[in-house]
Amino acid sequence: MNRSQLAAIALLVIAASILPGTVNSARVQQSGPTLTVTPPSIVIKVGDSANVSVQLTASSSSFSNVCFGVEDFPTSGFVTVFNPPCVSAQTKSPALLTVEATPAAAPQSFTAYVVATAGNWTERASINVTVEPAMPAWIPWSIILVFILILLIPMIVKRKQKKQ
Repeated sequence: MNRSQLAAIALLVIAASILPGTVNSARVQQSGPTLTVTPPSIVIKVGDSANVSVQLTASSSSFSNVCFGVEDFPTSGFVTVFNPPCVSAQTKSPALLTVEATPAAAPQSFTAYVVATAGNWTERASINVTVEPAMPAWIPWSIILVFILILLIPMIVKRKQKKQ
């Protein structure tokens, strides 16, 4: 080997250690259907549910069965159900994801993922979820204030009557 060949090899080794993704980026990936969720964002009140359409768009896929799941939902307060849970990759009709925010769900916003898998192939589509309280906070506080006033009014009236 001459000096220019050694220098080229040294540069490749340095580049591979600095930019690890560039040398191996030519890996061939198995292609599969494209996953789309509609709508990409949902707003749910605590105690309610929302539906999301999950559509596979297959080119020339050889997958016979694709199954759905979710990732990055909080560990409590949510129930997610796919109908159907698995479909043929060539199906034209969408699956339906129902997301329920149970009473244990806290008001919050987060990004979760719908995941489609078939063998070693996996595809993800993001969904933005916003959870709102079941009722505005001023309503229960107003009720408490009215209740306190109802209890205090007879005492105030009695004091005024005693002074007169």
